Amino acid sequence: MAKKIILGIVLSLLLTLTVTNLFFFKGVPKVNALKVKRMAQNLRDEAVILRNTLTYKLSSNKIDYDQVLDSSGMTFEFDDSAITPIPVQELTPLPTIPLPTLEPPTPTDIPEPEPTKPVLTGVPKATSTLAPTNKPTKAPKATPTPVPTEKPKNDPLLITNPLDQPYYNPRLAYKCYNSEKFIEVYGGGGTGGACYANAKAYVDRNLTSVSIMGKSITVHKDAYPYFQAVANKLKNFNDYKINTIGAYVFRCNVNASSVDRFDLCAEGCVLSAHAFGIAVDINWEENCNGCDEYDMPREIIDAFESYGFRWGGRYKSVFGSKIDPMHFELMVDLCRDVV
Repeated sequence: MAKKIILGIVLSLLLTLTVTNLFFFKGVPKVNALKVKRMAQNLRDEAVILRNTLTYKLSSNKIDYDQVLDSSGMTFEFDDSAITPIPVQELTPLPTIPLPTLEPPTPTDIPEPEPTKPVLTGVPKATSTLAPTNKPTKAPKATPTPVPTEKPKNDPLLITNPLDQPYYNPRLAYKCYNSEKFIEVYGGGGTGGACYANAKAYVDRNLTSVSIMGKSITVHKDAYPYFQAVANKLKNFNDYKINTIGAYVFRCNVNASSVDRFDLCAEGCVLSAHAFGIAVDINWEENCNGCDEYDMPREIIDAFESYGFRWGGRYKSVFGSKIDPMHFELMVDLCRDVV
């Protein structure tokens, strides 16, 4: 009889712990409907990932991004189509008076591209963007590599070599991608307060909106110029439809945290870039977190990377983690002083 009582107590405790973990937030002694809702959303998200993964694996009409984007070499290739030799027009002899054949110009006749001006450390650099195409094609090989174009005077935010930035360097990326750095640059400084309440209050006071390809999102005021620059670059790009998009939400990082995404008081919460209004997710069903294949166009990737954003589709080469192709996060100001 005693054994049955002890066994019943043990089973009751296990059941209580299980129910508490599922339906209660840590430190909150009551059922929380919000956590139940989020648990259901997490299950739906996992179902979407599974569904999309199976769909892409079975589809015969899918894009091979290994032929389009190289996320392992950490090199940026330029379009050399803009540098072409001066065409030589051949002259034909007149019917009665023969004329000597003109020789093609020597290499010294061809103007060399102007050398770039030295760029100061810490100042964003301009970018050379690949020409947009309706369908992704293999990135052209630049042989020899052309000299990067000079930064336009009217576009100081433009970056010349996105993949050479510190946030794409596996050795440096961790130094500027953490909760402390987020709070320092975009959260008002300090410690962030209990459960990051102070940081959240600061961000909430410094939010604005911006429209990208017809969709309005909420972002940090300090990040607005970068988002607007991307929006301007994509204003005439109509070959891709944005169905779902989201930016600011104060939560933990889904991939880096060991707790529920909204359990801000837990020790295992690592704040997301979304919590500071400096990240955006685009078409998460078509470009789901963890999916190996996706439909994010090269034009959108180039636009964001040209203005200091890191694309989650390159996470594997930076962090060795699963990729997040829906995700773009503003990193240039966070990593400006990292060496």
